[in-house]
Amino acid sequence: MRRPRVGKVRYINSEPVYYGIEEGAIEAACDLVEGTPAELNRMLEQGHLDISVISSVAYAQAPEKYRLFPDLAISCDGAVGSVQCLSRLPLKDLNGEKVLVTQESLTSVYLLRLILERGYGVHPVYLRGDVPEALPEEVVAGLLIGDPALRAGHARRYPHQLDLGQGWKELTGLPFVFALWAVREAFYEVDPEGTRALHRALMASKAYSLGRAETLSAALHARVGISEEACVNYFRKQLSFDLTPKHLEGFEQFLKMSELGVLIPLPVPWRFLERV
Repeated sequence: MRRPRVGKVRYINSEPVYYGIEEGAIEAACDLVEGTPAELNRMLEQGHLDISVISSVAYAQAPEKYRLFPDLAISCDGAVGSVQCLSRLPLKDLNGEKVLVTQESLTSVYLLRLILERGYGVHPVYLRGDVPEALPEEVVAGLLIGDPALRAGHARRYPHQLDLGQGWKELTGLPFVFALWAVREAFYEVDPEGTRALHRALMASKAYSLGRAETLSAALHARVGISEEACVNYFRKQLSFDLTPKHLEGFEQFLKMSELGVLIPLPVPWRFLERV
């Protein structure tokens, strides 16, 4: 049997789940494949990956195709740092203005729209495309994710910033789940024990890496363009890799509040690996 292909986001927000494996401290019989969140969504859906971190909305749109890995997510309970809307104008003045949103993330785009509409009462004109850290003159705001968002947020390049994790927390008081780890149902049916072994490896790698956040940050901060201290803060205080009932409650609330009900039949079943 060939080695499983496992998707990894190319930003540092997923490094703590893979660092122990890549360092050789945790054994995992798999091949890692990097991509943007949108690329990984598509590759898993098309069968080019067997297991991957994917957008939480991508899972909610087709839960019958996947099984989720318990206790593993990219989430936050407040400011996340790496999902930012940067604006030249106050957010309350964005009604009718052009906002450029990334093509790399599905969940974050819907979350931005929800926060601006419900939290600020504005309905911008959203344009999809590549979002540079220096926004084009024809738009007043842009949604960045991952390393560029971290870098731009710390540089305070624009006078108005909205951290989407913080915006969601203020709106609901709940955590938010940006991404989940999932296995294709077809792969799981063929190799359930191998799938569970990879889940255990990813969990062990997460524990190994977060216990060495300073070492990890020293190795990665220059790649992003932020200080080691900021990188440690990001891994330890902003990002969460947990998936608790409270996290699931937060994401269920998101699905109920947004216009996603048109695209997603509710309620969404949480189909996890079977525990043995």
